[in-house]
Amino acid sequence: MPPEGPNRGGPDGEDEFSAVVFDATFVRAADLHEPSARERLHAGKRPHRQRRVLGVRLRTLRGVAGVLVVLLVIGGATFLGARRAGTAGSHPEVGPAVLQRVSLTPPVDYATGPLPADPMAGGPAAGWAQGAAGIVIGERRDSAHYSAGQVGQALDLVREFVVGSQLDPTVLGGGRPWAALPLLRREQRDQLGAALVAPRDDDVSAPTGWITRFDPAAIRVLDAAPRAAGTITAAEHAQRDLVVTADVVFVYAVAQFGGPGWTRFVVHRVWDFHTDAPMLHDGLLQVRRILTVAGPQTCTPDNATWFHPVFTGPTPADAPPGPEQIDPFHPTPPTTCTRMATTP
Repeated sequence: MPPEGPNRGGPDGEDEFSAVVFDATFVRAADLHEPSARERLHAGKRPHRQRRVLGVRLRTLRGVAGVLVVLLVIGGATFLGARRAGTAGSHPEVGPAVLQRVSLTPPVDYATGPLPADPMAGGPAAGWAQGAAGIVIGERRDSAHYSAGQVGQALDLVREFVVGSQLDPTVLGGGRPWAALPLLRREQRDQLGAALVAPRDDDVSAPTGWITRFDPAAIRVLDAAPRAAGTITAAEHAQRDLVVTADVVFVYAVAQFGGPGWTRFVVHRVWDFHTDAPMLHDGLLQVRRILTVAGPQTCTPDNATWFHPVFTGPTPADAPPGPEQIDPFHPTPPTTCTRMATTP
């Protein structure tokens, strides 16, 4: 019985192939071929047609696209890392530190006499603390944009620089300030390094504008510990500028190499340091200005390279007229050379 469903035949409902008869002659004439095993193997290896876009194979385009994606990811990560590093650790170029120096000649009739057992006895610094103990650190408190920890770090960095450049026995005897140099930004580290190699009597390249040192061929630093009295304070200025000011007086006992002369030598320095968050992150400082008042010494250009203490002062008759005398312990220097008003 025929299956139910729509009529699949001709207009009378008959099958359209019902009149076709496959007789024996038709069947014998049919070319029936069963493929061999070799033919079936080769048939599976026939190349298939490659799809192309604008003449380029689609598989190649996919590979190139994958490489481009990887490069974009790597490039983006590199850019973001460099941007982050620039924010945290890069610094704009800065100018050199300005070195203002004042030499103080000895007072009239100045003479120290024989070297005593305690060279500091009898002088204004006799009761001062020894070395770094005399440097008082200001308060470590928050500012508008800096935490108490950051302010404290800035104060500590400045103290480390001051001690390394003014109280290190190696530096006093003519050595390099190895402890202080790494604390400076690269530009100013180069400035100080160049001054030590090729000193000049100016406000940029004078080593004694940076550090305290005596010519080892002429001066011997005595064993008496240097005395110090001063402060280091910090304050935030405009544009997140953290300024640290150090104002310290140092007194050294030195003697003439191979001779009887000796003296207490005073160096009063005032530093203006600058730092900010990126520099604090790297543990660096920038020096804007250093004022140095030092004596007793002569007012000669070679004081730019070494301090040259003198051990006696002129008599009233020999003393040339000069500018107003100043107190080396509380100076307001009007010039680059003047006379000490008090005995050191």
